[in-house]
Parts: sequence; C-alpha cells; structure tokens
Amino acid sequence: MNMCYVRIDSQQRKFAVLLIIAVGITSTSSSARVGTHVGDLAPDFQLSKMDGSPISLASLQGQPSVLIFWTSWCPICKEEAPQFNQLATEYESRGVRVLGINIQDSQARTEGGIKDFGIRYSVARDGDASVAHRYNVAGTPTIVFVDRKGVVRYFGNQLPNDYGSRLEAMLGDSGKL
Repeated sequence: MNMCYVRIDSQQRKFAVLLIIAVGITSTSSSARVGTHVGDLAPDFQLSKMDGSPISLASLQGQPSVLIFWTSWCPICKEEAPQFNQLATEYESRGVRVLGINIQDSQARTEGGIKDFGIRYSVARDGDASVAHRYNVAGTPTIVFVDRKGVVRYFGNQLPNDYGSRLEAMLGDSGKL
C-alpha cells in the first residue's frame, strides 16, 4: 500500500486543529432535536388568540412559558382550571407566559369553555389540531413547560406538584451560556 504524506508547518497544523474543533462545535450545537421530550426544542406554532391577535412559539421565546392543551368537553380540564388560574396569577406578573390552547372546538364552544371553566389566562384555538399533533397531545389536559430558549422542561397530563420550583428554576435561568 502506497502512502502519501504531506509535510505541514506549525501554522498549518494550528489551522487544521481549529478547523476540526469549529466543525465539531457547529455540528454539536445544530443537532438539537425538535420534539416534546424534556430537553428537546419545542415545535414552533402559529395560532390566533381569542381576541384575534397572533401568537407563536417564537413570540414566547425569551420568557418561560406554560402551554395548556385543553378541550371544552374535558371534565378533568374543568376540574384543574382553578390550578392553572392560580399558576397564571402567581407567575404571569413575574414573566411566565401562560397560554391555553383549545383543540378542535368551534369558536362558540371555546368561548363557552373559557366562561364555564373560569379561565383567566390567554387562550388560542387550534381548530385543526395541527399544533396538538406536533406536540404529541394524547389526552387533555396536556401541560408543557418551555424555557426561555424554547426547550421543553416538562411534558405531562397534569400539573406537576412541584410546578412552583420548576417555574422558579426557569425564571432564574437568565439564558446565559
């Protein structure tokens, strides 16, 4: 087997090492997975809130967020609505964005659910369930905590008992690397 060696000087060697390191860092940082497992980048979405204003995951970035997927016919959603209202009351003034995402109900049914459940935080409609599908919603309610950088920090079908400490940790994370 014939081998060909190329002689390189120390400057070329330093450049080659830096190039290898840069390629490694770039490929590592761009390999973040989009999904709903803890540590994944949350899937982006664009919806309209009940007042008609647009809302997207991108518009929530920079602030910790709680997404609550619900339906107007879900008895557990109605039962847990006071807890979500309490979370919103405690944390929205501190910078946590709380967004209810209604799945496939008509405008009228969504409005009725907001009134019937006593919801006091922003609600958007996912009329075709496309966002619910991207978020792998298998039941309601589904709660997703997303940090300032858009990373999923909690995904489940009930508000975790330690939600306060989880949100405090997300508020404390200033986004520094």
